[in-house]
Amino acid sequence: MYSFTSRVRYSEIDETGKLSIPSLVNYLQDCTTFGSEELGLGPAHTAETGLAWLLSAWKIDIAELPSFGDEIRVSTWATGFKGLRASRNFTVCRASDDAAAHPLVRADSSWFMFDANKGRPIRIPESESAPYVEDARNDSPLDLPPIQRVVRIEGEGQACAPITVTGAHIDTNHHVNNAQYVSLALGVLEEGEASTPCALDVHYSRAAKLGDTIYPHVHRESLADGSPSIIVTLDDEAGSPYAIVRLS
Repeated sequence: MYSFTSRVRYSEIDETGKLSIPSLVNYLQDCTTFGSEELGLGPAHTAETGLAWLLSAWKIDIAELPSFGDEIRVSTWATGFKGLRASRNFTVCRASDDAAAHPLVRADSSWFMFDANKGRPIRIPESESAPYVEDARNDSPLDLPPIQRVVRIEGEGQACAPITVTGAHIDTNHHVNNAQYVSLALGVLEEGEASTPCALDVHYSRAAKLGDTIYPHVHRESLADGSPSIIVTLDDEAGSPYAIVRLS
């Protein structure tokens, strides 16, 4: 397991004084990157080998978001490697609390390895997975529902104003950063729709790049228990999704 502590900054909170959901996603992916760096598998290793871990899906269970000034601890550990896929869990808790007993946030994630030299996903080499397996040898997977492989969407949804991808959305992989898709999706919702506690599911289909136009569509429905569910698809001009974000 890899963990780091931080203090919630003013630049990371929303209008309620709580850590914003996009900032939460940033903490999770930063924790992954820091953990890889500590194992010698960080950005420099990726640049040298051309092998990069790319995220395909999040499942984030938010019980409570920390407030401005709170000291928090973010933790992550690998939970499995099989074929083309790898899985990784996360927790966020107050620094003074036991993450297992008092988690503010629990998350699961699905990843694949991309070989930039070949331009395609590859089976995960043991040399890339073994350090993570050793690092997580004493850690068990969280008790979370499995990540759905397919998100079923009915109807066209409510079309929102198109968004042009600018340099502010792009990361070192030269495409829209994972957290930016969440920010763009939340930005088209009505006031109060992105409340917590909630479950956040994000599925990434393909990368949007500089100059691309994203067409958001909002789908509102009710789950079997009557609770609301909102799905935002971030599509290209032909209606094929770059990413799908669901709040429930």
